[in-house]
Amino acid sequence: MNIAFLSSQGGHLGQIKLIFTKEVIGINKAILITETSEKNHPPIEKYFQGDYKTYFFIKDHLKLNPFLYFLDIMKLREIFKKEEIETLVTNGAQLSIPAVVASKLLGIKTVFLDTVIRVKTPNWSARACYLFSDIFLVQHQTMAKKYGKNARYAGGII
Repeated sequence: MNIAFLSSQGGHLGQIKLIFTKEVIGINKAILITETSEKNHPPIEKYFQGDYKTYFFIKDHLKLNPFLYFLDIMKLREIFKKEEIETLVTNGAQLSIPAVVASKLLGIKTVFLDTVIRVKTPNWSARACYLFSDIFLVQHQTMAKKYGKNARYAGGII
């Protein structure tokens, strides 16, 4: 199976890296998609842990501009097709929205893992991803009710 792990820079990425391990990935092929603070460049490829291809997008460039979201959906579709991704695992934030939409357009299974620090209120990117995710997991029981009937309590994953 080909898996894409996607997360924004900072705390979200730190949490994804906790599950982005050789033990979890096993024999599957995996890539990492995240953000960089460097400005004005297209998605670039590097490697994470020396083994896993990593794509970087510009941090926080989407704002609330629908055109920029559309462009990232197209860029992510190309990456997903090139890497033959079958499953997307993401925990947010902003970049997760076009990623989940691109996945749905390609028929890729999507898993959204709500961040462990969310204990009282849903965040806006998770709310948007909830609408498109095949599996939507929360790490606090109270949050399952806040999102809706398709949110599943998974316990403390990270």
